[in-house]
Amino acid sequence: MYKLLVLAAGLLTGASAAAQGVPDQTVRADVAKSLADNFSKADANNDGFLSESEVQTLTNRVNQQIQARLDQEFKSLDKDGNGQLSPAEFRTGAGARMMQVPAVALQRLDGNKDGKVSPAEFSAVALAAFDRLDTNKDGTVSPEEKQAATRR
Repeated sequence: MYKLLVLAAGLLTGASAAAQGVPDQTVRADVAKSLADNFSKADANNDGFLSESEVQTLTNRVNQQIQARLDQEFKSLDKDGNGQLSPAEFRTGAGARMMQVPAVALQRLDGNKDGKVSPAEFSAVALAAFDRLDTNKDGTVSPEEKQAATRR
């Protein structure tokens, strides 16, 4: 779930970072804004919380984005274009990925276990992950901080 949220935040904030001319830098304020925007889009009945069905819809949307990214990644790995990955092609970067189950996502997001997800609960995991990456606490995850995190 953590990886799904981080990936979702990355999918949603990558364009704004690239538009600012800093493709490898992620700004906490951009992540928070993206999370708030996506929470608002997911909150179909505008009650300020995400119900199980709204989490289902959000999970489906994120899974579609993940699937599109995986399809693109597969095509880039399939060097001979035969629709199959040889062991050598696979070793160059393909990994097994699991799609999220909405009930599990709801359970992990719903911090107070009331059956719905508040805006704070929706953002908490991804922003906590951002804060762990932002080791100098300047509100921006630099390429160096990202690189340091991958070595941990």
